[in-house]
Amino acid sequence: MRAGHWGQRITVCRSIVLAMSGAESSEPPRRGRLDRHRDLTGYVLTPLYTLVGTPLVACLTALLAEDGQPYPSVCDPVRAANGCEERVLGIVAGHVLSFAALWLLLWVLPWWRGLRLARILLAVIASAVVVALVLRID
Repeated sequence: MRAGHWGQRITVCRSIVLAMSGAESSEPPRRGRLDRHRDLTGYVLTPLYTLVGTPLVACLTALLAEDGQPYPSVCDPVRAANGCEERVLGIVAGHVLSFAALWLLLWVLPWWRGLRLARILLAVIASAVVVALVLRID
């Protein structure tokens, strides 16, 4: 084989490697919502923080909002029929299902850096659903 032939192969391989790594990208870097660079740290930590931190915030809210009554105020309409437990469990089920759906949506969003704000807003909404449960029952 000729020496020039190997040089051409090396040049072609080098250009393929550089193209795959994005080093010679002719496209300008994207900013904002169109930025598709990886944000794996935010992709993993946002749902985990939501799953661990939200119940802590809800417990603190429950402690601060304690009014000293033996029964929740949502039980007043059904107290005569002894339906407080069913009423509270129905409210809890609705909020837990809403939180679970929003939490799963956090994992459905791609791990692009441009979606970081959307992921954080979705986590805040999921957390607000749990805190609203505590405030609604109390």
